[in-house]
Amino acid sequence: MDYTTMDLRTLVERVIEGDERAKEEFERRWEIPWEQVGTVPISIEKKPRD
Repeated sequence: MDYTTMDLRTLVERVIEGDERAKEEFERRWEIPWEQVGTVPISIEKKPRD
């Protein structure tokens, strides 16, 4: 199974099921530890309009 091309929902479902390789790929792709999911604020920088 290719975790690098797996969509986010499937990846998260596999992590919840206990798949360690999916967890490692999630952490690599999103650059946050799985344990911090839901505790880290996510902000999207908006460019000011001219």
